[in-house]
This record gives sequence, structure tokens and C-alpha cells, in this order.
Amino acid sequence: MVIQRWQSVFLLLAAIMMGCSCMLPLATIGETTLTPASQPVYLVLNALIAVLTLISIFLFKNLSRQKTVVKVNFFLIVASIITAGIMIFSTADAAIDWTGAPLLVICSLVLTLAGYRRICADEKLLKSYDRIR
Repeated sequence: MVIQRWQSVFLLLAAIMMGCSCMLPLATIGETTLTPASQPVYLVLNALIAVLTLISIFLFKNLSRQKTVVKVNFFLIVASIITAGIMIFSTADAAIDWTGAPLLVICSLVLTLAGYRRICADEKLLKSYDRIR
């Protein structure tokens, strides 16, 4: 199987990064490590984002639905970033040592945006072919 569309590659990488962010610790605050397993809302939100990203890859036959799912996914990633910020800064009594999980979520946000832009480019290309006929 060959992935022929760039948005599929971007969305697959975003799903992998969100899946990894479900397993990696967010930060070390003082002597405690803040993990997604200790914060079930954050864990469920990130798992939902990863699943929605994977689902959106297979909606390539209906570009408008794929765009809608990717938009919802984008806003859920922003909500995940805000949730992580609230969790970290509300419990921050000591110095914060950041780990790789917040960076993965931000990279996932960028890749989702890149995937959305490629979906829009494909839609524009298909509309130009319809105009030629």
C-alpha cells in the first residue's frame, strides 16, 4: 500500500505524535512527575484526538467531511494544549522541568494544520478540473 496524498502523511504523523504524547510524561514539577495516566481527562482527550486523526485519513473520498473532522481535531488539539497548561501551572509550586510530550502536541498541531492546507489544495485542484470539462 502506497500513501499517495501528502495530507495522509501529515495526518498519520500527527496521529503517531498524539499517541506518543499519551504515554510520555508532561513535566516534572519539583519531585513529582505529571503523566497523562495521572490526569484521565487529558489522557482521554489526547486518545480521542489520535483516533479522530486516524479516522480523518480514511475520509479522503469526501473532502468536505474530511475538512470538518480535521477542523474539529485542530480545535481539540488547542484544547489539549490549554488543558496541559492549566494542569501544569495550577500545580506548579517548584521549578518545572519540561519533557517531550508538550512538544509532540505542538508538532501535532502544526502537522494537522499542514494536512488541512493540503486538503484545501486538493479540493481546489479538483474544482479546477471540473471547470475544464
